[in-house]
Amino acid sequence: MTLQALEAPTAAAAGDDRNPPIPHLAGELVDLRDPAWLTAPREQARRLRERGRVHRDTQGLWLLLGHADCRAVMQSAHLSRDPRQHNGYARLRPFIAGSALEQAAERFMLFSDAPVHTRLRRVVAAAFTPAATRQLREMVAASARALAAALPADGTPFDFMRDFAQVLPIRVVCDLLGIDAGDFDQAKAWSEAAACLVEPLASRADRAEGARAVAELTAYLAAQVARRRLRPGDTVLDRMIDAQRVDPAFNDDELLANLILLFIAGHETTTNLLGNGLLALLRHPEQLALLRREPALLPCAVEEMLRYESPTNMVARITRAPWTMADITVPAGEALYCMVGAANHDPAVFAEPERFDIRRNPNPQLAFGGGVHYCVGAPLARLEAELALEVLLQRFATLERADDEVRWRPMINLRGLQSLWLRGRSGGGGGGGGARPAACLSGA
Repeated sequence: MTLQALEAPTAAAAGDDRNPPIPHLAGELVDLRDPAWLTAPREQARRLRERGRVHRDTQGLWLLLGHADCRAVMQSAHLSRDPRQHNGYARLRPFIAGSALEQAAERFMLFSDAPVHTRLRRVVAAAFTPAATRQLREMVAASARALAAALPADGTPFDFMRDFAQVLPIRVVCDLLGIDAGDFDQAKAWSEAAACLVEPLASRADRAEGARAVAELTAYLAAQVARRRLRPGDTVLDRMIDAQRVDPAFNDDELLANLILLFIAGHETTTNLLGNGLLALLRHPEQLALLRREPALLPCAVEEMLRYESPTNMVARITRAPWTMADITVPAGEALYCMVGAANHDPAVFAEPERFDIRRNPNPQLAFGGGVHYCVGAPLARLEAELALEVLLQRFATLERADDEVRWRPMINLRGLQSLWLRGRSGGGGGGGGARPAACLSGA
């Protein structure tokens, strides 16, 4: 890989009134293991932002809080997504060396650069275009309606996460890939264990469990691939198998690894979006009432949910050569962590960032990343969230929390709820079915 001289991100380096110069990093190191990063991450980010745009954590990672800095880093072609380019990879490796977990991660398109990333992304990108996603609308709507119909509408409490938010994305991604969902609890357990791949604070025990889960998931998906080869159809998996005939480099190891990636990504982030978004609506009843009156605001509401409580909070890049931001030069081989949740509350970009406003437009939120690694499944995640909210508003005339305690999963990157206990009642709730406005303007 040829190293090139890097251009400083112009938006971040401008040093204008909205983006004050970065101070020298002589202050206290940030400890991401502080429980406050789980319970009140926005407050933590606000306090850090008052001290400067960029900080370092106790492991030596560079934490970027500003929207302009994060967007510039994510869009730059000069930075690497491959964690093996990091000087401290052997020390900070988020995997177990030589395990199924590490072997799969090294083949993920998420953790690769061009030309490998370009080749792998081309295989699956066609299945996630807006046009292709629109064709999935009825399948997603039918799944959402079936799940909503099974929820009690007589005031009996139910766990929205367990009974809806965790189930819908797995059903959709399995239908999309053309694989048998099998035992839901097992699929959910595999996905949750393997999520340590993108969790910087995963313990060694977490990584060991993730390695075991990926080994089992690999064997399961290999059987699904063999089945599809005997009985081909028209699914994403069939297209991935067909791509092997055109591209001999796309072998079974790469195919299985990226099936795992799609399986995990298609479940975890959308589950978080559904739970976080509904919690935000319930905490702001005036916004929920507005959405009931004006269901055409659904697309804008989803964008605000993505911004307000981002389902992913970190996007990493590795410097290939010195990278300059204002008066700070980061050496080569360092990890830049874009703190997406913080960037989505940057007051330089979002007026009253702590206000949850489903009319906010434009809304250049960065929850889906940016640049060539912009989330390939973003159109599908948006569609699932819109349709889920639509059917829930139709199912329940009233919907409220049955438990005031908020239980977050012990993860700072994939931020989501462990449970969300609700009670609802049917009867003339309305909602849904309204004409769709032009899409809200968002970041990419």
